[in-house]
Amino acid sequence: MVARTQLTIDGDLLETTAQDANTFKGFGYLSCNNSSRLLLDYKWEQPASYQQILQILFGGRHPLMSLLKVELGDDANTSSGTEPAPKRSAEEPANVMRGAGYQLIADAKRLNPRLKTCLLRWGEPGYLRPLWVAVKSIDPDHNVPETAYEPMYQFYKQTIVAAYNQFGYLFDYVDPDRNETKHPMYRWIKWFANRLHTDQEFSTDFPIEQYHQIKIIAADQNYETDFGDAMLSDLDLLNQVAAVGYHYNTDDSPAQAYTQLADQHHREVWYSEGIAPMTSGKYRVRATSGEGIGGKQSGLDVANRLIKSYVRSRRSLYIFQPAVAAYYPGVNYSHKELITANHPWSGYFEVDNVGLQIMRHFTDFARAGWAEDGAWRYLPSACDSGVGGTENLDTHTDAPSYLTLVAPDKRHYSLIMVNDSATPRRYTVTLRHLAAISQPVNIWESRGPEQDYAAYDENLKQYLGQRKVVNGQIEITVPAYAIVTATTLDLVDDLEVRYTRQLAPRTNDLLNLNQNVFYQDSFAYADRYQANRGGTPRYTTDQGGAFEVQVQKGRGVLRQEITEQERALDWEYSYAPNLTFGDDRWRNYTVEITMQFDDRLQQNSPTGNYFGIGLYQVTDVKGRLESAPYVFKLAVDGSCQLIKNDQVVALSYVDGLDVAKSHRLSFGISGNQLTAQVDRQVVFTYIDTENPHYSGRVKLGTGYYHTVITKIVVRKTNHADGIQYQRIDDLDERLTYQGGWQHECGLGNTIWNRTLSTGRAGTNTQFAFSFAGTGFALYGRQTQTSHLKFEVDGKVVSPNFIPQVAADKVENTVMLGLPTGDHRVVVTVMAGVYMLDAVGFYR
Repeated sequence: MVARTQLTIDGDLLETTAQDANTFKGFGYLSCNNSSRLLLDYKWEQPASYQQILQILFGGRHPLMSLLKVELGDDANTSSGTEPAPKRSAEEPANVMRGAGYQLIADAKRLNPRLKTCLLRWGEPGYLRPLWVAVKSIDPDHNVPETAYEPMYQFYKQTIVAAYNQFGYLFDYVDPDRNETKHPMYRWIKWFANRLHTDQEFSTDFPIEQYHQIKIIAADQNYETDFGDAMLSDLDLLNQVAAVGYHYNTDDSPAQAYTQLADQHHREVWYSEGIAPMTSGKYRVRATSGEGIGGKQSGLDVANRLIKSYVRSRRSLYIFQPAVAAYYPGVNYSHKELITANHPWSGYFEVDNVGLQIMRHFTDFARAGWAEDGAWRYLPSACDSGVGGTENLDTHTDAPSYLTLVAPDKRHYSLIMVNDSATPRRYTVTLRHLAAISQPVNIWESRGPEQDYAAYDENLKQYLGQRKVVNGQIEITVPAYAIVTATTLDLVDDLEVRYTRQLAPRTNDLLNLNQNVFYQDSFAYADRYQANRGGTPRYTTDQGGAFEVQVQKGRGVLRQEITEQERALDWEYSYAPNLTFGDDRWRNYTVEITMQFDDRLQQNSPTGNYFGIGLYQVTDVKGRLESAPYVFKLAVDGSCQLIKNDQVVALSYVDGLDVAKSHRLSFGISGNQLTAQVDRQVVFTYIDTENPHYSGRVKLGTGYYHTVITKIVVRKTNHADGIQYQRIDDLDERLTYQGGWQHECGLGNTIWNRTLSTGRAGTNTQFAFSFAGTGFALYGRQTQTSHLKFEVDGKVVSPNFIPQVAADKVENTVMLGLPTGDHRVVVTVMAGVYMLDAVGFYR
C-alpha cells in the first residue's frame, strides 16, 4: 500500500521581505565541552586529515555548515569535558589560543568566508564566581546584582576583541545568558545588548561600528519555551534580541510565540542545539528492526527534526552538538556525530556517510545562509510534518514530512521529502506562479541497501533522473526509510553533489612509538608549536581543571592551573582536575610519571593534594579520575590508595615523602598483576582475580593545586606481547550472523557506537569473522552466564567457554597465542544469552 499526499508550491506565497526570519540556514557546528579538543592535534600532527575534515563540513560550493558556535570556556566539565577559560582573572588578557574553538573558526573561515559565528557561555570562571553565584538560583534575573554585569561583559568583550586581534574576525552573534538556563535573565540580556551596542572604549584601529552590529541570540533554553512569550510581552527585549533559540524541542510555546516572532516580527529562530545522528548509518542498516537508514535518532530522524522544527516553530537553523566528536569516546554523550576524530596520532577519522548525505539532501540543493548571501527561503505553505514527538520523533513516522525551499527570484526550488517508515508515500505536487513552473525536476534519493551484507551506501544520493511537469503537476514516490530531493537545479555533473564515500587518508594505526614504548612526552615543544596550541599538551583531553604546558627554568612542564579559589561556577557538576590520553587498545603497560607536588598552596586536607594515575580507561561519563578501572593515588602526607572500579582495595604509606622534591611514580599492569611504585619503591602489588580488565587509555589526576609534570612515559610491560591493532563494531560488515540474534542501535553512550548484538542459545546461533593476526578479543556486557563454542580454522579449540562478567566496552573474552597468519573464527552460543559489542584483533 502506498500512502498519498497532495501539496502545492505557489510562488506568490513566498515571503521575500522577512529579512533573515525565513532564510534557509542549513546546519551549524557547536564546538563545546572539549568536543573539538583533538582537532588541535590533527591540525599540528596530521594536517592533511585536519584539512579534509574541514573541507567536508565547510568547503566547496555547497558548504554543509553555515555557522560555527563556540563555548566561552570556564575550566570546568560542561558534560563531555573541560573547555579552557580565555580569562582566569580580571587582570589577565584574554587568551584565545587556549582550546580549539577560536582557531577552528579561523580555519573554517578560510574555506567559507561567509561562515557566521556565535559565542555562548556554559558557566562562569572562578574569578566571576562570587559575583554570579546567584545565577543558579530560581530567580537569577533579580538575585544576581547589577554590579556583576560589567565584569561579565568584559569577559565577553575581551574574548571577542582577542579573537579579532589574533585571527581577524568578529563574532556575528553573542548569547549573554547561561547555556540551557531555566530562568532567563531578561534585565541582564537587555543591559548587555545596550552595553554592546554603545561601547566606545576600544583601541583606535579596532572596528567599533562592526562590533556594535554583533547580534544578540537568546536564551538557549533546553525544552522550555517561555522566553518566546517574554519576547512578545517586552518590547525592549524584542528590540534588543535579533535571534532566539532553544534546544531539543521541535514544538512552539502553547501561544505559538516563536512562530509569531518569525512571521510577524521577523526574528530568526534557531534550533540552537540538537543531536547529530546516533549510531552511524553503516551500522543501522544491519539492525533487526529493518529500518534501514532510519529509526529513532537516525539521520532520517534528524532530517525530520529540521523539517518539523521549521513547521512547528519556524526554526531556520539546526546546530549539531557535536558535528565532530574530537574527544575520546566514552565521555558523556559520545557516539553522536557526523565525523569521529579521536586518533590524531595516525590521522584516521570516520565519517557517518549516511548521516552526512542525508543532511546534504538539504544543503546541496539550496543556497544556505542569510539574506545577504542570496539564501533561499522557506515556503511555509509547502512545508509540513505530521511526525510525532518533540525531541525524538518516534511516533507517527509514516506521516507526511516535507520541506520546500525557493530561490528569492523564484527561478528554482527544491522539495525535500523524508519517509522514516515502512510505508512508501507518493506526493502529488501542484506548481503555481513560479518562473520554473514548466521545468522538469531532478530526483535524488537515499535509502538503505537492497540486501543483507550489501554495501551500506549502495543507494546513497542516487540520481534517479527527471520528472516532467504534466498539467502543472509532478508525482514523486518516496520509498520506505528514504529521503528524496526533487529540484529544478541541474547538478547531475556536479562532482560535489554526486555521492563519494568519504574516507580518511590514513589507516587506524595504534599509538605505538617503538618496540618498548607506546608514548612519551617531556613537553619540550618548539616555540611556535607551544604558542599556537595555547600550551595544550599533545593528545590529552581535560575532564576537569586545566593542564597546560609552560616553560619553567628553561624547560617545558605540564602544570595544572586551577586552584580551589579559581574553580568555576559549574554548569551542572564537575570533578577534580584530571586528563585522559592514549589509545584505548593499549594493554599490558606501565605509566611512568616524573612530577612535583605544589607545596605552597594551603587548602583542603593533606589528602586533597594528591597525584593519581588511572589505567585502562574506556568509559568516562562523569569525567572523573576514578572512571579508570584501576587507579593509584599518592597524597602529600605519603598515604597511598589502590582503587578498582571506584572501590579502595588496598592502602599503603610512603615514609618521609619530601613534597619539595620531584618524584617518579609508576603504575603498571601485566596480565592481571598491578604494581605501583614511588621513587622505585614498590608500594602496591595486587593481583586482580575477579573479572580483570584488559585494555584502555591512561588517566592522570590531581587536586586543585599547581601540580607539575615534567615527563610521561608509557612503557610496554612485555615487549613480545601481541598488540591489538584493530577493533570493529558488532555490526561491522566483516561480521556475519546466523540464528537467534537481536541487533540494536541507538543505545546508551557507554556502548561502542551505541550498538549491541544479543544472541540466545538455539539452533546454530553463531557469529563469524576472519582476521590476520595471533589472537582476538570479544567485547560486551555480560551480566549472566553464557557458554560459547569456539572454532578456529575449522577446528574446535574451546567447546564450552564461559565469558567473564564484564561491563560495557570491556573484554569478556581474550584468546591469544594463535599462529601468525589468516584465521577464520566461528563462535556458537551453546547456552544462555551472550552480548557482543565489538571484536578486537591482535598481532
